[in-house]
Amino acid sequence: QGRLEAERMSAEEVAKAFVGQYYQMFQQNREGMAPFYRNHSNLSFEGDGVKRGTGQIMEKLRQLPPCAYNVQSVDVQQSVTPNAILVFCTGQILIEQNKPLKFTQLFQLVAEAPNTYYIHNDIFRFNYA
Repeated sequence: QGRLEAERMSAEEVAKAFVGQYYQMFQQNREGMAPFYRNHSNLSFEGDGVKRGTGQIMEKLRQLPPCAYNVQSVDVQQSVTPNAILVFCTGQILIEQNKPLKFTQLFQLVAEAPNTYYIHNDIFRFNYA
């Protein structure tokens, strides 16, 4: 009684906040990305096999060269449970000042608490066609 509870963010609000944080962190402080993942998270990057858990995922992310992202679209859908959402991003990535490449990235975000999400699934692909 007498307490105000913060309203639960919509899936679109969660996705917008997440995408901004994720790509900024990837570009500026990759080591700081570990809290986005959990030991049961999965990453698929360019068909290089599934990396499972924070340790394997961070090892893969550390191997990637410096880059800059330009996210051009974000689509959001509710996932199989009410506490999970799918976030599909497209855009361009500039790697070490080379020609920009098109990319797609799909995340499944799962809520651990109200408005507190982690990345359960992360799939990244370049679009060469």
